[in-house]
This record gives sequence, C-alpha cells and structure tokens, in this order.
Amino acid sequence: MAFEDQFGSDPSQPMAQNYAVSASGLVSRTLSLWIHKLGQYIIIVGLIGAVGAAVSFALLFAFFNLIGVLSADPINYLVGLLFEPSSNLTLIAVSFGYAIIIFVLNAIIGGAALKFSLDEYSGTGGDIKASFSHSIGRTPSIIVVQLILSSLVAVVLTPATILTARALEMIDISDPSNPIIQPGAMELLMSAMALFIVGGIILFYLQVRFVPTLAIIISTDLSAIDSLKRSWEITSGNFMHVFGGLILVNLVIIALGIVLSFGVSLTLLPDSYRYVIESIVTPLLFGAISYIFSVVLYKDLLARSGSSSLDELML
Repeated sequence: MAFEDQFGSDPSQPMAQNYAVSASGLVSRTLSLWIHKLGQYIIIVGLIGAVGAAVSFALLFAFFNLIGVLSADPINYLVGLLFEPSSNLTLIAVSFGYAIIIFVLNAIIGGAALKFSLDEYSGTGGDIKASFSHSIGRTPSIIVVQLILSSLVAVVLTPATILTARALEMIDISDPSNPIIQPGAMELLMSAMALFIVGGIILFYLQVRFVPTLAIIISTDLSAIDSLKRSWEITSGNFMHVFGGLILVNLVIIALGIVLSFGVSLTLLPDSYRYVIESIVTPLLFGAISYIFSVVLYKDLLARSGSSSLDELML
C-alpha cells in the first residue's frame, strides 16, 4: 500500500524515488497511512497502550487511593525518586515494576507498529501477527536504544533539576503575599533555567538526529549502536528537513490532543478523572502516529542519501 501527499489517496506501489518528499509531505503521508489503517493501529498500539494506562489508574486507586497514571519509563521514575523520595515502599515497588513491564511492552508494540508501517508503506501489505513476531526478535535492540536515549535525557536534565530543587528549598512561600527568599536562591534558579534551555536544545538536536533509529532496527539486522550510527549518518545534511517534519507532526498531534481534551471537558468530570480518560484514549487513537512518521522519514532519508539500493528502499 502506498500514499501520495494528499489525504485519502491510495495509488499503486510507488517507485523508490517517490519516497523523497517535503516536510509537509512527511506529515501528510503519515496521516494518510494512519487514517487508512486506523483500525489495525488501534489493535497494534492503541489497545495495549490504553489498557496499560487503565491498569496503572486501577493500581493507584485500588491500593493507594490515588488518582493518576504511573510512569512507563523506569529510568525517569528512578530519577524522579531522587528528587521526590517516597517512604511508601509498596508504592515504589508497584510503580517500578509497572514501569519495567510497560517499558518492555511498549518496545514490542512499537516494533510491531514500525514493521506494519514499513510493509504497508513499501507496498507489500502489513500483517499484524507477522509484525509482532518480527518485533519480538528485535525487542532487545529496541530496549537498548530506548535505555540509551532515556539515559541521555536524565544526564542532560539532572543538573538543572538539582539546581532547581536546591533553589526551591531556599524559598518559603507558605505566605504567598510575603515569600521568604534566601540569598542565592534566585541565582540558582537562573542557572537552572539556563541549563534547562541548553539541555533542551541539546536533547532536541539529538532527537532530530535519532528519529529513524527504531525504524532502522526493524528494517535491518543492525545492532542498537550501529542503528544509532546509521541514523546519525542518514540525517546528516538533512537536519532542517527532519526538524520541519517533526515540528509539523507534533503540531498535528497537539491539535488532535486539544480536540480530544475539549471533547473530554464536555463530560464535566473532575480534572483528575478527565486526565485519566485522556491518558487512556490518547494512546488508543494517536499512539501510532510517531511510529508511522519515523518510517516515512526513514524511507525519505534513504531516498535522499543516494547511497541506498533499490532493494533497501523497497524493504
């Protein structure tokens, strides 16, 4: 199955050179594939994502009388504990165990969504069962890449977070009309803000360079490290192109989220419950978009590289 730049098109299988598109073309092809195969993507990504969010809500509410959802990233959860330690060992154990299980499940369903998208976009036709089978074989590499990228986020943002925590300890806002700010607190906050800005720029740059990594893992036999290197290679000289596509697809996702939030707000439920509903419905409907985009981008970058064979493009 192949797609032109306009929504709703379903032309015959494209020639390899037609994979190269503009930034807006990346987004339109992504949305076209998502719309055409929404039912399959709900099965592959949405159901498990929604069930995971629902389970986390049920665990928090049933055992701890809390309303919310648990983190799905064990590294981010551990970093969070450093700044907001909890004395509830049961909650820590449940949260961390949940994070590990969902982290692995997300790797599997993400790989399956990528494989399904690759097959659909290449014109060979995706198969849900075959996609999951292929993904399971590549799950260790997917997990390694995700751990590396999560660790990078933690390393880059932790210094700024530490400074922020120290600064807040020096500020007493028990009386909002007359806050007590100890000497040096504002300087720490300004330093933290500067580090957050620099760290954010670094992380966004790395995100742009590593967007195709998981698609490379699924499409090739490269290891996790070699896939990161390959992603760096094919995004070289295409930074602004990838940047533009990322901005546009994220704007679309944000717009879809706003529409969803508006619809949920009409239920007039308390904010905490509306948050949980959105956490369940969002992965159900929109969870596959980022995976599809990475596949469309990967094919686009291969076509642009000039060093890829026709067979590699058509995989």
